[in-house]
Amino acid sequence: MKEYIVTQTNKNYAKYLVFGTSAESPLFLLEEIIKQLFQENGTVVLFDQLLQTGNTDNRFLAITISNGSFDLSSAKHIDRKTIDDEDRGKIAKFLRTNAKILKYSILSLQQKEAIIGGAAI
Repeated sequence: MKEYIVTQTNKNYAKYLVFGTSAESPLFLLEEIIKQLFQENGTVVLFDQLLQTGNTDNRFLAITISNGSFDLSSAKHIDRKTIDDEDRGKIAKFLRTNAKILKYSILSLQQKEAIIGGAAI
């Protein structure tokens, strides 16, 4: 299984959403990820680090593409309340269909049960 998933979101906060599928952050794979994206200057990519940080204030990180690579100086945390249910639901849906990953994740029992129950935490 790939260590991350890239989806197009086209929201006001980002054009793409990337989330990790393991305990390793997709931020360690930026060079690999940039090769998959349409590298237009100014494109914002949102990273969901639920499996790496839990459902915390630093869960979402937005980074802008500049000159064909990620401009790390543009990185900023995005309040999780800003991210809509559709985007938060993408990783929740992934976790519901990959129960073993969910079971051994750092999420609390309550968060795991919420995801299993259909919530987009």
